[in-house]
Amino acid sequence: MAEAFVKAMLDNLNSLIQKEFGLLWGFDKEMEKLSSTLSTISAVLEDAEEKQFRDRPIKNWLRKLRDASYELDDILDECATEASRMEYEGQRSGSTQKVLASNSLSCFNLMNTFCRHKIAKKLNKIKDRLDEIANERVKFHLQEVVVDRRTRIREMRQTSSIITQPQVYGREEDKERIVEFLVESACGSKNVSIYPIVGLGGIGKTTLAQLVFNDERVINHFELKLWVCVSEEFDVKRMIKAIIESVSRSACDSLDMDPLQKNLQDKLRNRRFLIVLDDVWNEKEEEWDRLKYVLDCGSNGSSIVVTTRLKKVASIMGTTSMHYLSGLSEDHCWLLFKQRAFGDDESEEQTNLVKIGKGIVRKCGGVPLAAKTLGSLMRFKREESQWLSVMKSEIWNLPQDENSILPALRLSYLHLPIELRRCFAFCALFPKDFEIHKQTLIRLWMANGLISSEGRIEVEEIGSEICNELYWRSFFMNYRDDESGKPTDSFIMHDLVHDLAKSIMEDASMDGGSPVKSSSRRVRHMLCTYFARPFDNISNAQSTLRTFMTAHQLGVSNEKWPKFSYDLNDFPSLRAFSIEKCQFSPSISSILSYHKHLRYLNLSGTDIRILPTAICSLPNLQTLDLAHCHKLQKLPKHISRLTSLRHLDIYHCCSLSHTPPNIGRLTCLKTLSTFIVDEKRGHHLDELQGLNLGGDLQIQDLQKVRTSMDAKRTNLISKKDLDSLSLCWGENDPQSPQKAEHVLEALEPPPNLSYLLIQSYEGFCFPRWFDIGILENIVNLTLARCKNISLLPPSLRKLPSLKSLEISGMISVRYLDHESYDGTSMRSFMSLRSLTMKALPNLEKLSREEGREMFPCLTSLNIEKCPKLTLPSLPSIKNLYIGECNEVLLKSIPNFSALTWLSF
Repeated sequence: MAEAFVKAMLDNLNSLIQKEFGLLWGFDKEMEKLSSTLSTISAVLEDAEEKQFRDRPIKNWLRKLRDASYELDDILDECATEASRMEYEGQRSGSTQKVLASNSLSCFNLMNTFCRHKIAKKLNKIKDRLDEIANERVKFHLQEVVVDRRTRIREMRQTSSIITQPQVYGREEDKERIVEFLVESACGSKNVSIYPIVGLGGIGKTTLAQLVFNDERVINHFELKLWVCVSEEFDVKRMIKAIIESVSRSACDSLDMDPLQKNLQDKLRNRRFLIVLDDVWNEKEEEWDRLKYVLDCGSNGSSIVVTTRLKKVASIMGTTSMHYLSGLSEDHCWLLFKQRAFGDDESEEQTNLVKIGKGIVRKCGGVPLAAKTLGSLMRFKREESQWLSVMKSEIWNLPQDENSILPALRLSYLHLPIELRRCFAFCALFPKDFEIHKQTLIRLWMANGLISSEGRIEVEEIGSEICNELYWRSFFMNYRDDESGKPTDSFIMHDLVHDLAKSIMEDASMDGGSPVKSSSRRVRHMLCTYFARPFDNISNAQSTLRTFMTAHQLGVSNEKWPKFSYDLNDFPSLRAFSIEKCQFSPSISSILSYHKHLRYLNLSGTDIRILPTAICSLPNLQTLDLAHCHKLQKLPKHISRLTSLRHLDIYHCCSLSHTPPNIGRLTCLKTLSTFIVDEKRGHHLDELQGLNLGGDLQIQDLQKVRTSMDAKRTNLISKKDLDSLSLCWGENDPQSPQKAEHVLEALEPPPNLSYLLIQSYEGFCFPRWFDIGILENIVNLTLARCKNISLLPPSLRKLPSLKSLEISGMISVRYLDHESYDGTSMRSFMSLRSLTMKALPNLEKLSREEGREMFPCLTSLNIEKCPKLTLPSLPSIKNLYIGECNEVLLKSIPNFSALTWLSF
């Protein structure tokens, strides 16, 4: 963690030096000396981070370094803020040159002398501290790392095909599935089949591969069986030599690549072989293709089994879907633990210890290595107090050796690129089993300076790639099962992966429910998920806290939180402040007074009525979340001064009648959940013209658009990062049908949109862009209260990605599909899974013409207030809701043969 943090500090410092900020302010020499000191420290950090787990003084040295780095980060952030302010002022004054590159007296007068002196004093102080820390490295014999980390990791872990444990529990089904594939499914394949086994470190991938390798059916099926422990370094030449040596059982003389390849192919050709490649980390597809080409020479049915922790590796190498190895059941985990803790002597199984032991097993999270480690730890302990101590201890505080679970997981951590390490460690903030929303996590990473933009790639895009990378490396799991096997928008962490993050962060991250010692000044991130006295611990961490959040967990009542009575000015280092559904005391104004470091502010679900103008003085604010503030009536008119603002969420602020003027000046803005059109200057629709918006956008009061050209200038079609779009007209001040049609035609959305809502539209027909393929990626479509529409667009039934459709308040619609059969396909709505129809008084049938193949995938049907509707047989329906409909409709229920849930 220190290695990642110091690298970030060094990058920030060097960036300021390049901008000549120190030269302009008179402390360029101090900055250059700091850079030199950090470079000296950085050179030995890799060695220190690996030694800290065995050497307590080095761990303490790293803590001191981390504390000093946090202080330096605050100072550099002050410098960067001032640099941005000066550059902004220079641009506003019409300067043609960057202020930071100018030595003119006018620019120098912009500086605050007191501020300059204060920062210089802080820089000198922190420089002295870091010099002391740098000098101490010699005392610990820390070396600049010469041996490649990957080589050392490979040396730490070697495996073989021999099963080394007396009994394997809970893997029979997995073994049968793989053996069946190898000896039956892949038997006739002309090309080599690759079967990937993927899972968390310590989950039992190697053990499963050993079981398969030694199964009698496999032994009889393959002429040749080879086991290669790949580990970290995937060198094609080394791999070929290792396979040759495994076949010939003798050393292979070093040869050039060409004779090596021919030698290997001679040994494998026309033989049905099985090769196990254990512990693969290589993510470079071209290197794997080079090896695969050489190996694709055996007879039909030749196969390769690959074990890896990385889903990305499995997707690159596999010719079949990956076999994701889940944790053992609690019962199987207990059998494994019991075998290690009690051996075969059942007389040693004391009732009181068995009960405690099952509590210990729950800490294992289904990971066999954890069960074996903790079972072995208890082997010669028979005092109840000793077992209770282990059950109550955090797993990282227990004795560790190289075969324990945390060192095994730490290999995955050490393998991460340095930028990913600090992002992963930050996740220790969240409690176990907590649903981590991808979007929120990325914005918190941004607020804490853990990620930054690279060239043309937006910082949010980099954050998304990091989330996906952590998923593919098994650090994250999907919160809900996803059929595609791809990362979703919500993650959780396996309990032991969470323990790994906590062991890295130590006391820097905590749940608000845990006590904070009055002497502790190391808590940087705090999250409260409970209601009873949630803010008692904050005062002990005020001086160092960088992230403070409240969050609700499933199963907890939605009552209001107690009042938050602290002034944020007492939190000098705060970057992220999220206090959902809380009450405020003192007033919100004092909480939001000038705070130079604050980047993330979430007040969603609170009772705030007017957001004070003080918020416009937050120079670095990137995220402002006010969603579901139902009483919010007004935003500051000068919110356009928040030049760093990237995300403004005012979704479902139903009392808000206006968005702030001149939103178009927020050129960094990437998210604007709601825009309310008005006829006043600065509130026109073309304010959105220059904004590269993404995510969700709802445009309200479209009846106030002056002309269709105003709508055209919005340029929605170019906003390719938009995922969801809602176009809403006001019902109290209707627009003429012709003008509404022209406005909607001009609001052509981007082609990658996945959700579209059109509400209270007054036109008689939908625009032409419904029929030209623009909506091919639409997954969810809602058409509501479009009272003049009588015919739905014919293209609706052909949308290839449409899975959810809601039609409501369309008083003139008689059919969902009104087209007649003209010799083209009779199939319609082929991907639709959920259909909702509400308040459709004239809807008669789903299709005007009988005999169409409709809704083959439809599983959920919701019908309300459709008095004339009759239904055909829909055998795929599993969930059905019928409200306020006719008796004929109710009589059609027996036609739903797959029905599992019914409500009416």
